[in-house]
Amino acid sequence: MSTLRSLMIGVTASMCLVAVPVASAQEQEDLELMQTFLAIMTDYFEIIESTHAVSSDPEKAAIMQMQKIQEVYEQRGEKARSVDVLKRVLEDSNNPTIRNAAYMLLGDTLKDTGRADEALQTLRQGLAENIEAAQ
Repeated sequence: MSTLRSLMIGVTASMCLVAVPVASAQEQEDLELMQTFLAIMTDYFEIIESTHAVSSDPEKAAIMQMQKIQEVYEQRGEKARSVDVLKRVLEDSNNPTIRNAAYMLLGDTLKDTGRADEALQTLRQGLAENIEAAQ
């Protein structure tokens, strides 16, 4: 994938060099259109690479999935329902990275749904775990 992206960048650079001589307005517009297209394609391949990097790492994937679950519930107007999912993650996982993300997402969800005291308690619990792990 990197090779294709490098090739596209090289083509863009070559096109810029070719365009150095004075070009007509139409040629300049065509060149700008092609450069825009190549920039979009480069961005697209970067998105694919990022998605692959997240999907290839179980911790990153779990965090992304928690965020997506929270997002779907929020779009449905049921953000509070993600609380149970996030609490279940804390019950099931011993992974510190996943737990930290769950604590933060859970704290935000509780705060956003009017449960600020519970949010503070949850965030303090996560902080206590981190302090204990750091010693």
